[in-house]
Amino acid sequence: MAISFAVAAVGLELAAVLMYSAAAGYAGGLSVEPSKLLASGASGAALIRWGSLVDMFGYLSIAPVVIYLRARYATAKYIDLFAAAGLAVVVIGSIGAASMATAAAALITDYSTASSAQKEAIVPAFATLYRAVVLGMWQTLETIPAAVWLLGTASGARRKGPQSVFVILVILGAINAVIALYRLAVAG
Repeated sequence: MAISFAVAAVGLELAAVLMYSAAAGYAGGLSVEPSKLLASGASGAALIRWGSLVDMFGYLSIAPVVIYLRARYATAKYIDLFAAAGLAVVVIGSIGAASMATAAAALITDYSTASSAQKEAIVPAFATLYRAVVLGMWQTLETIPAAVWLLGTASGARRKGPQSVFVILVILGAINAVIALYRLAVAG
């Protein structure tokens, strides 16, 4: 059952990334300039809204995986702490996705029909929302507990689980740790 949720989480996250990327005009990198998304019009708003909802369900699909891994490696040191970090990822990520689904899509829609004065007011509001969720929540705050969860659980899997689980957890944990360190260095 946990494998089904893991596959669902990965599939939903990939679908969300494709929708976000399409809304941004397939720009590369960890983030895009908020003004590019803001100018994406009704189609961009729909892609952000649906992509964010898909993303939210992707995050929520991680919770059963966290619970399974916690039960699977119940005797590992600090496994409860690692599971709490994993559940923090679910909460942080899904709150960010719900925020983007409701607020970002509405601001993009409003921007497309706004007067010049209204557009001037929407730009900083959208940029703040984008930076708070994408850079602050998803690429900084979330990556810290994600790295703790994945690398910590990997330490339990190394002793008790299949080698493939250990390797997957270490790779994903290392990627999250690098993103967290990068964002902390850039923000600092």
